[in-house]
Amino acid sequence: MTTRSRRVNVRGVTTAITYPGAGPAPVLRVQLRVGENSLVLAFLGRDDLQAIEIGTQLRAKGALVDRRGTPTIYNPEISIIADTEVEEDV
Repeated sequence: MTTRSRRVNVRGVTTAITYPGAGPAPVLRVQLRVGENSLVLAFLGRDDLQAIEIGTQLRAKGALVDRRGTPTIYNPEISIIADTEVEEDV
């Protein structure tokens, strides 16, 4: 089976955070709602992410792959979108 990936740049809202249990290879997962769809941001080797909570708006960039039927980005580049960030007319 060939795994195909494509680079994406998405913006969405955090709907769930799954912290890893005890074990040698932690993976923290963040579910991100993007429009009507959702995907998982998987952070390998992480057991905590500061400043990200349910409802936090994020931008994420990385390679989107299909992991067991779930769109997933491993170790994405992320940035938090501030609640006060609005588009202004110039």
